[in-house]
Amino acid sequence: MTEKGDIVWITGASSGIGRALALRMAREGYRVAVSARRA
Repeated sequence: MTEKGDIVWITGASSGIGRALALRMAREGYRVAVSARRA
């Protein structure tokens, strides 16, 4: 597993599972980079 503070990159983060995952990872202390087709 990874250490808190690591960076995760999540694609498809504008909605659905990608958005939920991005929010969860940020809450857990990870640095989150996101990308999506829609803004």
